[in-house]
Amino acid sequence: MREDRVSDTALVAHLRTSLLPQRFPVRREAELEGGAGEAGDAVCFYDHHWPAPSVLSASAVRVAGGDLAAALRAAGIRQLLRALVSTAGSAREALAALAGRVDTTGLDIGLLVLDVVTGRASGAACGKAAAVLPRADGAGETVLAAGDILWLSAGDVAASPAGAAAPLEGIAALVRGRVGGERPGAACALLFKARGRLARETAFSIGNTHGDIQMAAQKVRRFLEMHGAGEADVTGIDVALDEILTNVVNYGFEDGEAHEIVLALSIASGLLTIEVQDDGRPFDPLGIPAPDIEADLESRQIGGLGMHFVRTLLDRVTYSRRNGWNVLKLEKHLVEEAEKAL
Repeated sequence: MREDRVSDTALVAHLRTSLLPQRFPVRREAELEGGAGEAGDAVCFYDHHWPAPSVLSASAVRVAGGDLAAALRAAGIRQLLRALVSTAGSAREALAALAGRVDTTGLDIGLLVLDVVTGRASGAACGKAAAVLPRADGAGETVLAAGDILWLSAGDVAASPAGAAAPLEGIAALVRGRVGGERPGAACALLFKARGRLARETAFSIGNTHGDIQMAAQKVRRFLEMHGAGEADVTGIDVALDEILTNVVNYGFEDGEAHEIVLALSIASGLLTIEVQDDGRPFDPLGIPAPDIEADLESRQIGGLGMHFVRTLLDRVTYSRRNGWNVLKLEKHLVEEAEKAL
């Protein structure tokens, strides 16, 4: 029988090393430093990743126990946290979702979710941990200003006080002064430097199901809000897209198979352009006759009222057929919230 020469100690050491992220890249929006203690009775790590192009998540974690089972648990918690942050709306929601799926006994977690474009940040903690955000409200959320420092800690690490200023030697000094030695724990310090630049265009695809329509609406709303669109415009576009996508899903495909619907959005000089593309049967919704608003319900053209609302809510709608795809182009001049308030 072959002797197993791989010790648990070596495996735990390897897993501890694999838990640490790559060094945070140089970015104009934020600077992040982290560290973790090497105590034998716990597995400690910090992590950072980008679940979306403008969204940064960071965490500091301590998992009780220094054996192989604890190291494997820590690796699983790291991946689960990343997945939950990608789908949750805030740090608090992500930790609540975690607690609903795993036993959090022996877990200390400080979690941060930051949108570097809007400056909106949320923090939450469980166990012996802290998420310190300047001017945080009761839900652990805030809007950051340039120069703000955020702090995460887990385990036997002293939290940095809210409103602390960055040391002359940089935020790495905040972490070095608290992590290491015999203290089992982890910490992250984040310096918010400036809001990121907005992407002026985006594109994504959805499936041809009613559930995908809601997902598309959320993505479009987020894109519009990031660009400061007023609530009236956001709501109108949401109603128009719901009508258009519902028609595509209900009537565009005759084979019963899964299909892709592509949405491309761009903003230039306040003009929003949305192209909705599908490879269903050729159909020009603009060919539906305008409804007779005065007629009774039984006499009205089916589908005409919905497209009437679409035309009313948008400034221009055009249709074309390109390479086997229906292409509906929507245009709307947006009114920003700041402009509307004048």
